[in-house]
This record gives sequence, C-alpha cells and structure tokens, in this order.
Amino acid sequence: MSEKVDVVVVGGASAGYAAAVAAAESGAERVVVLEKARRDDVGGNCRYSAMGFRFVHDGADDLLGLLSPARREELAGRIRVRPYSRDEFFADLNQVTKNLIDQELAQILVDDSRSAVDWMTELGHQWVIWPKPVRVDGFLEYPAGTVIGPADGGLGLVERWIQIGGRLGVELRTESRVSGLLGNFHSVQGVVVDGPDGRYEIEAGAVILASGGFQASAERRARYLPPGSDLMKVRGSRHNTGEVLDMAVALGAATSGQWQGGHASPIDLNAPDVEVDNTVNRYAYPHGITVDVNGKRFFDESERHRTYTYAKTGWAVIKQQGGIAYQIFDQQAVDLFPEAYRAAVPVQADSIEALADKLGIDAVALARTVEEYNGAIDDSVPFDPTREDGRGTVGISPRHTNWARPIVEAPFLAFGVTGGITFSFGGVRTNRDAQVLNTSLDPIRGLYANGDMVGLFHHNYPSSSGMTRNAVFGGRAGVSAADAAGRR
Repeated sequence: MSEKVDVVVVGGASAGYAAAVAAAESGAERVVVLEKARRDDVGGNCRYSAMGFRFVHDGADDLLGLLSPARREELAGRIRVRPYSRDEFFADLNQVTKNLIDQELAQILVDDSRSAVDWMTELGHQWVIWPKPVRVDGFLEYPAGTVIGPADGGLGLVERWIQIGGRLGVELRTESRVSGLLGNFHSVQGVVVDGPDGRYEIEAGAVILASGGFQASAERRARYLPPGSDLMKVRGSRHNTGEVLDMAVALGAATSGQWQGGHASPIDLNAPDVEVDNTVNRYAYPHGITVDVNGKRFFDESERHRTYTYAKTGWAVIKQQGGIAYQIFDQQAVDLFPEAYRAAVPVQADSIEALADKLGIDAVALARTVEEYNGAIDDSVPFDPTREDGRGTVGISPRHTNWARPIVEAPFLAFGVTGGITFSFGGVRTNRDAQVLNTSLDPIRGLYANGDMVGLFHHNYPSSSGMTRNAVFGGRAGVSAADAAGRR
C-alpha cells in the first residue's frame, strides 16, 4: 500500500507543527503529520513543560502588546522588563555554547525570533507572562530574556497547533511510527510507516523530520552520553527515542551539535523515572548552596541567572556519588523560590547539624561547609535579586558568584535532587533553509529537519531558546518543503 502527499512531517509536537502549518500556508495542498504516540499523548516534551519563548523585544510595553486585552490591563504599569537586544541574544547563545554554535543559524535564530512569535500570535497562539517575578518598589520585575510563554503551558501550545493545522487541512495520524526513509545520500522521496493497520509507504514531495532527540532511550544515552547517563531520569516524553535520527544518519546525513551533551537540569530526587513535568524542577540553587552526599559543595551555584545555568546543572549533580545532591537554604531564600517549590516537601531542622542527621550526611562536614561559605561572603556588595549583583564569596573554591547571603536563619531547609535529562544536543546538520545536509555538506533533496533532531547546541543553552528555534526554523522548513513539493 502506498499514497502520495505533498509534505510529510515526522513528529507531532511544536517543531513538527510549526513546519506543517508553514508548509500549508505556503501552498502545500496535502500535509500529513505522523506521530507515533496515541492521540492523548501527542506533543513530545511540550506536554510536560510550562514553557517559555526567548526572543528579541523592546521591554515591558512591547511584551504587554502580545497579551490578551484583559491580561494587558491587569499588568499595565505593574511590570518592569528591560529590553532584550539582538546583540545580547546572540552573545548569550555564544557564551553558553562556548562559541561552538553554528554562527549562521544562531544569527537567523536571533534575527527571526520576534517575527516568529508575531507569526504564531497571528495564527491564534495566546501568551502569558509566566516566570515568578521579583517584587521591587511595588513593581513585578522579570529577567529580560525569557518572559513570555504560551497560555496553558506546553500542552496548550500543542493543542492550539493541532487546531490551527486542522483549519489549514493538515492531517494528523497518531500511532504511526516511521520505520524507514525512502531515499539515499542525495535525495529522499518519502517514508515507510507502521500504522495501526499495518505497514505502508508515503511518497512525498518533501519530508520534514521533527521527531525529537534520543534522550528517552537508555540504550542511546549509554551509547552517546557520559557514563551513567542510562540511569538518568527523563524530564519529558517517553517517545523521544532517536530511531528517526539514526535513520537519517545511516542514510548519510551530516551530524552537528554535541553528541555527548544535552539539557540536563536538577530535579526532585523522588521524581518519576520518565514523563517528569515542571513541578519537580529545583531551580532555586543560586540562592543557597548545593552539597554532595559528603556535605561538600561542588559547583558555583550562582555563576549567572538560573536561566543560563539550569540546563547544565543536572550534569554537575549526576556526576556526584550516586547522582545525588542536596540544596541547602535558610529562611531568607524562601521568597525567591520558583513556583515548583510550592508542592515540594523539604527536610527541615533548627540547626545545620540536625539537618545533616536527617539527610544522612556527616554533620561535622556539612557544618564546616556552611561555616566556610558564610565566612567567605563579601558583604560589602549589596544584595540585589533583580540582577547578577556580584555579591559573592572570596577565598573559597568553588566560588559563589552572585546573591550570596549567609545561611543563618532557621529553620534550615534541604531538597534532595538528581539530574534529569530533557533533550539531547546531537543531531543532523541543516542549512539556513532547514535542509538536511549529507556528509559531503550538500543538501539532501527533499529532506528537512527541525527541533531537537537538529544538532545546534553545545555544553548548554539559554533557557527557552529551543522553543523559539522550533518556530523560526519550522517556518523556514515548511516554506522550503512546500516549494520543493511544488517543483516535483
């Protein structure tokens, strides 16, 4: 059995639907999205994320213009957000990836970031301001880079994509696993599908791969990621297992990104093994200290704002004995906890020694760590939670660069954490039009990719830039694929 379509998209989450909708808008008459999950599980990692978008903007008034009239009226005159420029976004991408990000793709991501959000808004996506603010002088203050997210979170985003696609005639087929690519090193003409009623082929004018990374496969984590990664918890969908990525590489696709890297963040020690949502995030670490099972600090908790460090902090934790660490706070930090801590139940005690006993940590060692940290704080620098304030430690290693305050106000709190992986960084190499390149760095005709299938990031990534990438390059993939389908 076989059929013909203009464009087939592999993957039914935000990366796939951005491309599918763009293809339909660009004249592709028949666009089919293939998703291996059941309908009530469609959406990949989006289903499990509160989610934000990082994009260039001119500050609070500019961002308020994206909200509904009711939300705009509610927040007008109450929020403060400084502008986020193209230069700053581009610098952030390079700083966290150690300048290894593809410079052309990074520049496109930055330059097209705001127009991509405007396009989504015109399509019918709705936005909210979602991070927890810091209250200063009666204002709600937000960090510049990531302020806006989709109404109803990632699941709301996916369902709106599906509705928008449906209005444009995009067909969603669930329980439809792609088991082969029809083509070779030079061109691709379709896919092999294992659907609910058996195997069949789809001949397509263009194929867009958007099925995510390989992080939900323990075997592939063991193959590509650092030792012990196969035992990590998966902060997201169980369906991102990497077989389509392997197919593209076997066909001759060039690779890019850091194949031994990925987005790994600190999450609750008792979180489920897979399909972990935002309620288990533990991102308050810049406002306390984090220690291993021996009571010793092992990284700079406040190198930068957490939106620039959380995606690598999980790796720091997973490298510790047993892949376990403990975040230690006093009462001064509580007002700065992100929303996810509301549902968390900390270990509490009126002394550091008693806290250590409850955690099973050497009490003398933890007390010494806290004493050394408290004594090293440069209290001549004012504390300012609204920016990277430079209030750090002197003379101890590792440093605590910002927001350092002595841990002295009981009861003291501890949260057990481990590292959870969200998405892998290794993927196929693409050009500015989202065409997949072969190992000769020529475009594979008819083959495109978007999302975590594409190798873009190294070492780390600025929070929420992945979602913006999905919209920016999904738009480009869809337009290019529709054009290719029209020429066949």
